[in-house]
Amino acid sequence: MRFAMKWILCAALLGASMAWAQALDIIQLHHRGAAELLPQLAPFVERGGALSGLDDKLFLRASKRNQDEIRQLVAALDTPPRRLLVSLRQDGAEAGTAAGAGLSGRIETGSGSTTVSGRGHLYQADSRSRRDISQQVQTIDGGRAAILVGQSYFLPMRQLVVTPAGAIVSETLVQRDLGTGFVVLPRVSGERVTVEISPRDDTPGPLPGSVNTQRLFTTVSGRLGEWMELGGATGEQDASGSGIVRYGTRSASSRRRLLLKVDELP
Repeated sequence: MRFAMKWILCAALLGASMAWAQALDIIQLHHRGAAELLPQLAPFVERGGALSGLDDKLFLRASKRNQDEIRQLVAALDTPPRRLLVSLRQDGAEAGTAAGAGLSGRIETGSGSTTVSGRGHLYQADSRSRRDISQQVQTIDGGRAAILVGQSYFLPMRQLVVTPAGAIVSETLVQRDLGTGFVVLPRVSGERVTVEISPRDDTPGPLPGSVNTQRLFTTVSGRLGEWMELGGATGEQDASGSGIVRYGTRSASSRRRLLLKVDELP
């Protein structure tokens, strides 16, 4: 019993000496926030020590040796965020062809005779268009940024409302913000960058109240200063029609490609 009490007393004295050896150290941060550095520093705090932070300050209770180690780590991590320029390029092209043939004429009767006259015609029309968009936004490593350029449109909207008196069709105008832009979050490690990006491209549709909407959500990785392809789309459409004295065909194709580049600014 006396031996056990002796060990308990020694352990208590040892714990008290360790607690006495630990002191509070306040570390001032200059470029990064405490919330950003705490997860990286916590594994290096000695057993029995404590680390917390608020805004631009860290509060460390540890031995002098551990305090020096943590300060060296802070000096390596508390660096200015790298400034970045994010460029997004959307390339689009459309082409269409329409061709056909027709026959028009008339029949005249009179004076005991019948006269038939007519005229045939051939036609072909080609159309080509391009829609290339380039946008840029500045941000920092680990910072989220967004850009949207467009217009506000008042689009017609028709609703069918069922009431006890019957169905009522109501028409109104709804304001929609249509434009082109993207939301981006880049993270840099050395000379490589990982980017979370969601570009959008909205334009008025061919029918009243309709909208052409294009969305993409993706994460890509590549080297700084190099173009990375996010994706693309191609489409083709063919149609034909005929009648007694006419015949026509129509074809259309579209191509779209999205490219991303992240440059580091001085």
